[in-house]
Order: sequence, then structure tokens, then C-alpha cells
Amino acid sequence: MRLDDVVDAVSVHAFCGVWGTLAAGLFYSGDLFNTYRIMIQAIGIATAFIWGFGTASITYLLLARIMGIRSNAIHEQRGLDLTEHNEIGYPEFQQLHAFNPDSLNR
Repeated sequence: MRLDDVVDAVSVHAFCGVWGTLAAGLFYSGDLFNTYRIMIQAIGIATAFIWGFGTASITYLLLARIMGIRSNAIHEQRGLDLTEHNEIGYPEFQQLHAFNPDSLNR
């Protein structure tokens, strides 16, 4: 799906969060495996997903349309740590020369 999830945020927050919510209903003290309680937990999971994904998608689309979400190609190659903070965040990956697509003859 070409997702950029370098810190495994989806697996940690989404999948583990879903399991934790379901497990709270499955293993409720004194009333194990109550289908009504599990169904309520599942409705909560679905509601949280619809709200979170919906609001994030709307925000993403608005930002993309209004101000854009990509940085300049030269800044991407140099690294946004240098562009935004005037620091080199990962010196072992720093390259001396950046590719400038505007300098190509087309």
C-alpha cells in the first residue's frame, strides 16, 4: 500500500488498541465473554475508527488543497532538519550535493 510507517505507529496504536478494547470486554471481571459487552466494545472500536479516519482524511484533503503538503524537492533531498531547523538531524546520511531537477535540460 506504500505506507510510510517507520515507527510502526499503525501496528502499535491501531491493532493493539483494538485488541485492548476488545479484551476489556472479553475478560471483564465476573462476567467473562458476555456477547453484549463485546458488541458494545466493537461498536466503540468502529466509532473511533470512523471518527479518527474521517476527521484525519478531511484535514489531510483540506491541507493538500489549501496549502499543499509536499516540500520542495531540493529541501526533501537535503533533509527538512536542515531546511526547517538549520541543523543536520542524521549526519551519517548527509550528502554533499543535492540533485536539482530545475537544472535539467528538458
